[in-house]
Amino acid sequence: RRSSGCLKLLFATILLSLVAGGLLLWKLADMAREGVSWLALLPEKMTSTIVTESFRQSVTEIASTNGAVLEVATLQTDETVTKHDSRGLFNDSIPLGTTVSEIRAPVFYRYHILLSDEWRIEINDGHAIVHSPAIRPSQPPSIRTEGMEKKSTAGWLRFNAAENLASLEAGLTTTLEKRAGSTKNLNLVREKARLSVAGFVREWLLKDERGRAAQLKSLTIHFPDEAVPAATTLNFDDPAP
Repeated sequence: RRSSGCLKLLFATILLSLVAGGLLLWKLADMAREGVSWLALLPEKMTSTIVTESFRQSVTEIASTNGAVLEVATLQTDETVTKHDSRGLFNDSIPLGTTVSEIRAPVFYRYHILLSDEWRIEINDGHAIVHSPAIRPSQPPSIRTEGMEKKSTAGWLRFNAAENLASLEAGLTTTLEKRAGSTKNLNLVREKARLSVAGFVREWLLKDERGRAAQLKSLTIHFPDEAVPAATTLNFDDPAP
């Protein structure tokens, strides 16, 4: 009986060793597969890093000769700015009227990116995702004074129509500067800016003496305020925008 118990213990030990060894071999094989997968991606990661560094160096040279900004979009629109001035007596229980002044004018907005800001390029299976600097408004906006219209009407017991209009006009540039950087305006010029940046990057890649654009099929431009890269892309077979 004692011999039989020893044999059972021996067999159990061998079985446990085999199971543990099998698990160890399976884990090692899994790690090896992950290692091979990572190594397969390594050249692509290195390519992205090299392209990004080369692009930054070229952009630095461009910025030093042609300025630090790249204009990417313009927007012309008619803007209307209004100022109301109300007065009353006894905590406004007796209204004295409201003076309303209004200025309407064609405004020309310009938008750019700073070449000196952060750039990053990811390359995956022939597709490049370019993480571009943010779109910025060029200040101040250009107000087309030849098309400007002004009007001001005073309340029934108010006599400050001219003063209210002068105050509105004095703050017109500040008001339009705020509108230039609004989400509404940035969204209006976003796709034009995307094409401009894509064209700029593509031209650099096509002129690159190392021929890095040879294997690329498309460019996708991603701005910092976007959650994910947009679907709009520029194919290398398309004409430059």
